[in-house]
Parts: sequence; C-alpha cells; structure tokens
Amino acid sequence: MRAIRRDVLALQAYHLEEPPSPVKINQNEAPWDWPREMKERTLAQLASLPFHRYPPYRESALTAPLARRFGLSPGSVLVANGSNQLLQALFLACLGPRRKALIPEPTFSLYRQLALLCHGRAVGVPLGGDYRYDPEALLEAVRRERPRVVLVCSPNNPTGSVLSPREVLRLCEATEALVVVDEAYGEFAEGEGAAALLRGGPNNLAVLRTFSKAWGAAALRLGYLLASPPVAKEVAKALLPYGVSPLTAALGGAALREEGLFRERVLRIRALREDLHRNLAAIPGLRVFPSAGNFLLVKLGPRAREVYRRLKERGVLVRDVSSSPGLEGCLRFTVGSAEENAALLSALREVWP
Repeated sequence: MRAIRRDVLALQAYHLEEPPSPVKINQNEAPWDWPREMKERTLAQLASLPFHRYPPYRESALTAPLARRFGLSPGSVLVANGSNQLLQALFLACLGPRRKALIPEPTFSLYRQLALLCHGRAVGVPLGGDYRYDPEALLEAVRRERPRVVLVCSPNNPTGSVLSPREVLRLCEATEALVVVDEAYGEFAEGEGAAALLRGGPNNLAVLRTFSKAWGAAALRLGYLLASPPVAKEVAKALLPYGVSPLTAALGGAALREEGLFRERVLRIRALREDLHRNLAAIPGLRVFPSAGNFLLVKLGPRAREVYRRLKERGVLVRDVSSSPGLEGCLRFTVGSAEENAALLSALREVWP
C-alpha cells in the first residue's frame, strides 16, 4: 500500500451499486431497449466479424458517419470506450502538477476524481440561482484561475441546466485553455448545442457525446469526441490502442442507421419530461428545477434520504444526491416511460409529505 499515492488513498471512489428494482430511474438511462428486430439484424452482422483479429488501432468505422452528422472532417472525431475515457484522455493531455481544471459546482462527481488522478486540481465554480449557469462567474474564474481546462456539462448532471453556445463561444474567446463541453445529454436539449460551433469555430473547443443516453446504448460503453483535428490528434495520444471493440463499433453503426427511431424517442422523452415536471410541481412542498436533460432535480429538504429509502421499499429506485455539496435535500429522477413516471408519482404521493 505504500506504493499508492496518498491523494489516491484519500480519494472516495466513484461507486454506484443498487439491487434490481421494478422501476429503475436512477441512472438516466433510456426507458426503452432496442427493438428485437434491430438487435437480430445487428447480431447477424456480428457473426461475420473475425474474433481472432485485433480491431483497428483507432476505431474508424464510426468516424466518417459521425463526422458527416456534424458537418466536420473525419480528423475531428475520436471514438472511444465511453465518453468518460475520452475525458480522462483530455485531462491526461492537459493537466499535471499545478495545472487547474475549472468545473461547475455541483456537477457530475467523476470530473473532480479524474482531475486528481491526472495530477491536476479541479476548481469549482458555483452555479447561480435555480442551479442555472452563471456565465459571468465562469468568465471571472477563467481570468482569476488561469486554468488549462474549462469543463462544462450541458445539460448539467444532475441539475439539467444549459450553457448556451453563445456563452460557450465567449469562454473560448476569453481563454487559451481547452474548453470542453460534455454533451452526454445534448440530444434532449433544444438546438444544436456547442457542437455546431466547431464548424469553422474556435480551435480550443472540444465536445463530448455518448451513445449511452439518447441512443439507448448504455451497455455498449461507446462515446466520441468532436474537436479541431490538431486537438483530436493530441488527445488521441492519451488513449490506449484498440480501445473500441469491433462488436461495439458494429452496434454503434447500427444505431446511427436507425437515427429516425431514436430521434422520435427523444421527442417522446422531452414530452414525458414536461408532463412529469408539471405533476411533480403540483405536489405541495416539492421544488422542481427546470431541466434540459432526461432527468429532473427535485428538492425535498431534510426528508430527502427518508423519501429515497421509502420509494425504494415500494420498488421505485431514484438517485439520492443529497449528500453532495450544494445538493442538500435533493433527489434526481430519471424521466422514465409513462408507466414508470406514473409509478413514481403514485409512490411519492404515498410517502410525501
């Protein structure tokens, strides 16, 4: 154990393990699996893959279709085993002793952990009222801290707040740092997001996307980075070779060919989100925050952990974020199917107030 770094020994590992539940709305997953016919077509394609050969050194089958989808050159796209792996590569390439990464606060807890593991230091920039982004506070922090990376999650997990492309552009113009926008939930928000800025835009911008959420493929562990070709080339140096299985790449290609199906599902989830928001807001004593993601942050106060436990006893598993700084008294509800949302509301009315 003496070989382990002291800061790693002191670190709280990212961990989430819950028993199976009839209504699982705690990890912002899609409420619907892929259609059986789509799975069968893809499995037939997989049968022809040579399992005894290494995959490409860098995944390339998805690069061209993703580049076309965003109007970019293939050199602007990196595909990896989940967007978290790409974030780690970004931090490895940019951070080090005395180098800082600005992150919103509160946000996805893994950001701070990855920054530390990459020998950097995460500096939190508090969100504004109702957990909305405060662009002026971000700009002031950029000037004050002189970071090497500015990371924003938009829509932000777990608050659902969005930093507009115009404000992202202001950040890029205000710093020589790499501005990274994690758009894991970008499809659930209106508009093109920060990815649209890359078409002839700033060279110090990188956008992370994933197949885990809107594409209903959390099990695949498939994500991608969009950036200027010079930035993508350097970040690729921090990725391990053969990082994407050809099985995963084939499944990702199948998802892209069915883009219309997943676009229709996103529209359904947006409608379900607004309906769930209205129903939750109608329950006295709850405060529901606006969200552009496929989840809602709800403030319940001192009874949040009790409500979480009692919901779980009734077969409804949500995310307890109440122990995170700035999220005291809050739970996060993934937007599920109509049936799952109804089950949540029914159980919640039983245990609240």
